Amino acid sequence: MKYLLFLLLISLSGCSSYYARATYEFLKIDAQIPVYYEEGQEGLANQVANLIPESLRRVEDNLFTEFSQSEEIIIYVFSDPSRYAKFSGASSKTRGSATKHEVYISPIILERIETLKPILIHELAHVHLRQYIGTWRYWTEVPGWFHEGLAVEVSNGGGAEKITYDEAYESISNGKYFTPREKSGLLGHKFAHDYGMAPQLYYRQANLFVRFLITNNPSAFKNVYLKLLNGAKFDTVWQSYYGKSIPELWLEFIGGVKA
Repeated sequence: MKYLLFLLLISLSGCSSYYARATYEFLKIDAQIPVYYEEGQEGLANQVANLIPESLRRVEDNLFTEFSQSEEIIIYVFSDPSRYAKFSGASSKTRGSATKHEVYISPIILERIETLKPILIHELAHVHLRQYIGTWRYWTEVPGWFHEGLAVEVSNGGGAEKITYDEAYESISNGKYFTPREKSGLLGHKFAHDYGMAPQLYYRQANLFVRFLITNNPSAFKNVYLKLLNGAKFDTVWQSYYGKSIPELWLEFIGGVKA
């Protein structure tokens, strides 16, 4: 099955990313995490480098433990959105993206440079989880709403800045919301478009649910996350510490919003 997923990921990414990795040239800033940047983006790259120490601390403080392979992390800063997309495999409309060891920053973040810090933290939160559980579990077991809701929470809104909490609550009250899965499955995550939602609304609603899980029982959430990092199954670990499944916790959350 892992081989089938590998083939699926290859087919989705195409050959352009391999060509990009073989041909794109970068300059380097030696920081706590090395920052590679394309010519013309030294200013943005320096801003990223300056944010690294605080960003790493924020992720580790909020996710209860250090990165498992911090020495393997690399950050890339691009001069063109299409080049960013080809290298990373992400949409050219996104400001940042990440894999197990790499973070990619698109130049479109310059249009909203105040979001650089939260986006960097958001992507590093993805790296933190993925380093521990691996790519296979990241895509097939732990659902996307948890990845994104947690990353938005850790980054204090990164990725969902345009949607306020009140707007997200109102959307839920009006019956427009996603329903959290207990696991992803072989075809991977569901995304905002799968629920007919704008990405930032989906991210903020996922953030609200993750925040509910944290505030409802902080010690249970910490235990759940650390157990996930050590191999516990996402769809069953909640029962052990909350005494409820994800569907039951979601109904409790929704009931509170609509009350």
